[in-house]
Parts: sequence; C-alpha cells; structure tokens
Amino acid sequence: MENLDEFVNRFSKSVGSYYHQCDSGIFSLKKVNTDIRGAQRVFAWVEERQTKGLFKVGTYYHLAEEAGVIDLADGEKSNMNWGIPGVFYNVKKSSTREDFQKAVKALRAIFLLK
Repeated sequence: MENLDEFVNRFSKSVGSYYHQCDSGIFSLKKVNTDIRGAQRVFAWVEERQTKGLFKVGTYYHLAEEAGVIDLADGEKSNMNWGIPGVFYNVKKSSTREDFQKAVKALRAIFLLK
C-alpha cells in the first residue's frame, strides 16, 4: 500500500507542483522549487490519516474559492494556519480514481493561480 512519501511524489507530479517535507512530517505543496522560506509560495499541505486509510490535502478556502474549485472540497477546516479558514480533499491510499482526479483538478487550478 502507498505511503505518504510515494503519494506526495505522485500527486505533486499530477498537479505540476513541487513539494517539501515539513519538520512535523507532513508535506507542503509549493509553486517554486526552493527551500528559501517565504519564496516557496506554499499553497497546500498533505498529511496521512492512517486510521482512515487516506491522505488529506488541505489548502486555504480563499484560494479554492478564487480558483473556482470550492465545490469539489470534501470539507472545511476552521483554523488552518494563522487562523485562516481552509478546505480539504480526501484521497484513499493508492487511488487513481474519482477522489484522486478531483483533488488533482482542484489543486492544479489553485497552482495555476497567479
């Protein structure tokens, strides 16, 4: 079964983004391939939900709204980072089906925002 590292590698390639492992063990998706803080343009985070057998991709609510993909979200997070509301997309482990495609579509649209 797919682990978090493998999923993030596959998912970021499908989105067209870069990724970085955070100290907390989750991964950030970023628009710029750099390790310089503040220059990465991070737009999402990926974490594993082992007890549920899925990966959770979170992003800011305002980015999903601006990209027109808010309706694809599986739920909302009230306190993502710095008290800013967020949304998330769930993908089952090793999935290539609808849940994976929906999350890729949403995050790709956000990635392409200027």
